Order: sequence, then structure tokens, then C-alpha cells
Amino acid sequence: MSEVCYASSSGGVKRAVRLLMERIDWKSMIPRGEDVLLKINLTWDFLRPGVDTGPWVVEGLAGVLSEHAGRIYLGESSQVLVNATRALKRTGMAAVAERKGLVWHNFSDHEWVERDMDGIQFSIPEICTRMPVVSVPVVKTHYRTTISAALKNLYGCLNDGRHNYHYRLADFLTRVNEEIPVAFTLADGTVSLEGSGPKPGTPKRTDFLAISTDRVALDASLARLMGFDPECIETISRADGRVGSTNGIVETPLPPLEAVPSFRFLPARPNFVARVEKKLRGGRERRKGPASDGALMQVMKTGAKLWYNLAYYLLGQSREARRWVIESPYGAQWTGAPEADGSGQQQ
Repeated sequence: MSEVCYASSSGGVKRAVRLLMERIDWKSMIPRGEDVLLKINLTWDFLRPGVDTGPWVVEGLAGVLSEHAGRIYLGESSQVLVNATRALKRTGMAAVAERKGLVWHNFSDHEWVERDMDGIQFSIPEICTRMPVVSVPVVKTHYRTTISAALKNLYGCLNDGRHNYHYRLADFLTRVNEEIPVAFTLADGTVSLEGSGPKPGTPKRTDFLAISTDRVALDASLARLMGFDPECIETISRADGRVGSTNGIVETPLPPLEAVPSFRFLPARPNFVARVEKKLRGGRERRKGPASDGALMQVMKTGAKLWYNLAYYLLGQSREARRWVIESPYGAQWTGAPEADGSGQQQ
């Protein structure tokens, strides 16, 4: 039996985070004084609500952890389209790191260790092998995996060329989740993303947080919350029984939340670049390790990066982000401010 707990963030994110962590008895999972790594999601180095983990969730989490743990690291890796260190600054996360004394650790700039599981070869960040990991994904749709949450968040623990794992994504995700023990996962559903995820989709204010020690159970529960059938999601079915379980899931809303939230998320669809890449990569059984970039793939990577950067301004995504900063209760924190208390004063 695995429990997935939900809390409303409308009464304050810090309060909700503490409530959830006390429910799972988190101190029994992280030895006193031990360093801990927070695996956050920094998918884009432009401000786009719902794309990256909210800095307010990390600040609340760090505040509780600091009462018991040692140093707290923030970890994520860059990728072909994204500079993780730039994303840290653009999202307001760097301000949280400075305010709370967190140590930024861009996986791309540090040591990787090779793994071979059942003949499937990949590399993971060395830091994940020497301290407890807490996963902090943002809840969103994804055109390759239907949803992006607990399991998909560890995709950032594959090396920088992780687009080369797309052809067997569910297999690699299962293996990397098996290889990296996660103490617990705190899913950020304060501002989610629907539609064309994981980057350009539509921000959706959903005002909840969810926690579990079982990544498979959490993803199955979140899939239902989003309006998807978890049995039809390959990443969940592949990991079921290996990383966690979908059997006997208990969903618990914590007061004042009276029921588990329920939404209808617009699904993501693959764009032109993704469809061409799938053709170029070939079938899933052709190789055991990552694919490699040919000359055409290099051109596609350059073109995709240029398109995403231009689209951010041409398609109004920049204007929309500014509107969210002004109108959302979380807006000030995207600019680096701490969470406001009930009176509107910054804490």
C-alpha cells in the first residue's frame, strides 16, 4: 500500500509543504545533519509559468529540511536547448538559493558515473550516489510521456545528450529511477502546464501540492487527477513493480482540503521536430545505449533552439509570463521575492 497525500497551496505554500512532510515522517528518511540533494525541474531558461519547479515550493521545502539536514543542494543538468544555470536565475530560483543558503549544483559541470543495467547503458550525476535525493517536479503534460512528474523528473539525471535517449525513453527512465533512490517526491501543482508540454504549453493555476515516497503511485494518482488513464502511460507501466507500485494506492487530502483535486488537462501532441526525430532515431530495439547525433540532427538542434527562443517573444509567451507575474499570487517570487504571509507582507 502506498499513500499519496494532497494539500492546498491557496492558504500558503510553506504551510502546505510542512503539513505534507510531517505526514510522511520525513526525518526518518534523512539522517540528522546529512546533506541532501533537491532534484528540481529547470526545463527552460525563459520564464514560463508551469514549466519549471516553482521557487516558492523549493523555499518552503528548504525551510523545513534545514531544521534537520546538513547542506542542501539544488541539482539539475543543462540540455541541448537549455542552460540550467541561466534557468536558475530566470525563474527566481537563484534568489531562493541565496536567501536560504542552498548550494547550486549543475550536473553538467560535475562528475558523472557510468551505469549498465540489464545491458542498458547510461550515466548519472555522481552527487546522486552520495547523499539522499528529494525530487521536486512540476506537474505538466508531455508529448512523449503524457505526463511529466515524479518519474520523468529524473530524466534530468541523465547526461546532457539525453535527447539521445528518446527512442527508448520509458526504458531509460525506469532504469535511472531504479538506480537513484529518492527519499520522497514533492510534486509542485501550484501552477501546472497543459497542452504542448514540456515547454510551450498553457499555464494552469491548480493550487495544490502532492507528496509520496512511491514515485509510481504518485504518477498514477497525478495522471488520474489530470484526466488521464495511468494504465495507458508507458512510463508508469514500465516502472510499476520496479520503482514503486500502482497496487493499493491510498489518496489522502489533508485538511482543509476536503477531496483530492480533479482537473481536465489538455493533452500534449508532438511537434514537427519531435516527429522528424522519431523517424531518424529508428526502432527501440536497435541499440542498448544512447543514440548519437548525425549531421542532420545537429542542424535540427540548432534550428529547434532558435525557434523556441524566437517563439517566446513572437507568440506572446513573454507577455503572458509578465501577466502571470503581475496577477498570480506566486508572481512576486518569480522576480526573487519570498512568499507573502496572509497580510500580503513578504516573509
